[in-house]
Amino acid sequence: MRMRSVVVFLGLMFGVLVQAAAQSGGTPLKVAIAGDAPPYVINNATSGLEVDIVREALPGYSVQFEQMGFAETAPALEQGKVQAAVNVMKKDDGLFYSNNMISFANYAITKATDKMKIDSIADLAGKKVITWQGGPMDLGSEFEKMYGPNGTQRQNIIQAPTAPDLVAQFWKMKDVVAVVDMELFKHLSDKMGHKMDQVNLFPIFVPMTDFRVGFRDQKVRDDFNSGLAKLCSSGRYQELLKKYDVVQKENTCK
Repeated sequence: MRMRSVVVFLGLMFGVLVQAAAQSGGTPLKVAIAGDAPPYVINNATSGLEVDIVREALPGYSVQFEQMGFAETAPALEQGKVQAAVNVMKKDDGLFYSNNMISFANYAITKATDKMKIDSIADLAGKKVITWQGGPMDLGSEFEKMYGPNGTQRQNIIQAPTAPDLVAQFWKMKDVVAVVDMELFKHLSDKMGHKMDQVNLFPIFVPMTDFRVGFRDQKVRDDFNSGLAKLCSSGRYQELLKKYDVVQKENTCK
């Protein structure tokens, strides 16, 4: 009788847990995302453009964000530590990648007082450059040849683990070039007491760099793509851009 009671109790507890999961928003889904980088990730991944897009595109799931460094998200997905990862590049690795979720407008940014002029990626040669971890692999072949692991300028690259680190180091250093999304740079610089009229922007990269969400499960990827399409067709995606004051040069919903 005692064994039967234990089995009944465990069965009841399992039912309670399943019901609680359903009430909390559906199937749990652990998602890797970078550290706070407003306006994209804010307040420990409780809000922000990327956070809202992922949550609203997956209404049948209880999304649990796990923050980590820029360069850690893709490996965490590959190693099975998480079930999805935000802002990764599509690779032929057996995982499942969404349609483009978000686009970043990356610029070479210098302090106006440093009086630099940068008309091309080649003009970065000999200059100290700070970007995000993994940036040399995300910004095109020419930049990778200069600042990648075997690059001719690899001694001049600084790869910041988080967005606040990147922007803070830029403002502390002299004669350094930040390579980063303009909206992210603007928001963080404003928080640090700096204004955009203190910098020069050089559009030497492709107009937009597109990122996706990577998944370990094809069905979850398909559910995300379907949800993302609904955000676009309903106009909700544009509402989120306005909510976080993000201006995109190209339409991700095209």
